[in-house]
Amino acid sequence: MANTIQFKRRVSGNAGAPAALKSGEVAHNEVDDTLYIGKGDDGSGNATSIVPVAGKGGFADLSTAQTVAGKKTFSSVPASSQDASAGSDLVRKAQLDSAIAGVAISTLGDIGDVTITDMVSGEVVAWNGAAWINRTLAEAGIAAASHAHAISDVTNLQTSLDARAPLASPALTGTPTAPTAPGGANTTQIATTAFVASAVAALVDAAPGTLDTLNELAAALGDDPNFATTITASIAGKLAIASNLSDLDDAAAARTNLGLGSMALQAAGNVAITGGAIDNIAFDCGTF
Repeated sequence: MANTIQFKRRVSGNAGAPAALKSGEVAHNEVDDTLYIGKGDDGSGNATSIVPVAGKGGFADLSTAQTVAGKKTFSSVPASSQDASAGSDLVRKAQLDSAIAGVAISTLGDIGDVTITDMVSGEVVAWNGAAWINRTLAEAGIAAASHAHAISDVTNLQTSLDARAPLASPALTGTPTAPTAPGGANTTQIATTAFVASAVAALVDAAPGTLDTLNELAAALGDDPNFATTITASIAGKLAIASNLSDLDDAAAARTNLGLGSMALQAAGNVAITGGAIDNIAFDCGTF
């Protein structure tokens, strides 16, 4: 079976060239569909620049819609075979000439001063943000600056006052409401149901439904009051990551159980392979 060679590539994420390439190394970005190559050599095999060499991300696409970024300067006036239709389309000169042909330009004279006459009492006339009213204060019936009345002079005032709760130790009925204190408040103000619900939600902190009560947490720990001691003892019997398998009690038995055979005992720089053939190897340059 034929071997496979894969270029360095990017299938998702950001458009654009890789941050670095080796001299002559090729990379393809599928996000902007551009093929790049490392150009030049800094003396250590690294490219001194990365340039696009193929793909519609680096060159104009002649057959499909494409967005071209950056300011472009044309040596001659670009032409179009179609009139503009969308709001962002460029307009052809012939289309513009046709649109403005025959349009008359006229001017409007200034509007002179306005005089208000024959106003009826109480009538309001507005003009350019200003207003005139033909009405005297006496006609408006404005009350005197001060006067006094007994509670009995005002209909239902005493009944209305009796229905109000006192400021000291009020006995409220129905569903009274109060302003909700900000989260974390620790004062003598009233804690509304909204404040309590928020405090409980912060305590639960989006814990899963099976672990949002103390009883469920205790059950998850096996109702073991010495859980830390128990788990520490269990961990003590496990292999240590930092030891890199050097803490195995029987390394030979471990190799046999893993089916490694004598291959595992050969030096990394001197591996001998006898018999068989190596086929279907994939050379993958990875991603960027």
